[in-house]
Amino acid sequence: MLVSFSCPHCHQFQNQELSWPIKSSSCASCGSKIFEHGTDTFLEGKSLDQCPICGGTHLYRRKDFNQKLGILLVVVGVLLAYFTYGLSLLGVTLIDFFLFRKVREVGICYQCHAEFRKSLLIDQLVPFDLELFDYYRNLKAPKDLDP
Repeated sequence: MLVSFSCPHCHQFQNQELSWPIKSSSCASCGSKIFEHGTDTFLEGKSLDQCPICGGTHLYRRKDFNQKLGILLVVVGVLLAYFTYGLSLLGVTLIDFFLFRKVREVGICYQCHAEFRKSLLIDQLVPFDLELFDYYRNLKAPKDLDP
């Protein structure tokens, strides 16, 4: 499994390749323990029931596709639609369909945004939930102290 995250102690972004069973792992920058919230089932490679980085209990899965590239494809298809009588939109739809089928899924923590790739454990996660995403985003929002 490949894990991309920001260290909770020094906030340096890093990627770590994991193999099970996980004995211990430390930050490449500050040397602090990384998976201090990892459950026994995670450390043994059986389930991704909570985020091992922050301890968050809500994780989701989505396609590991560059969203900016997806928007660019749609914009190019729309810009060419006038000259191609709409056939460019069909072409973009076909490209999107094949990319959707080929691209793997990634597991993401709602709380710390750690990303988990290249693992069968990702299939156990639920799809993205906007309500949960808003909940965690509002937890991080600065509180307005004025009444």
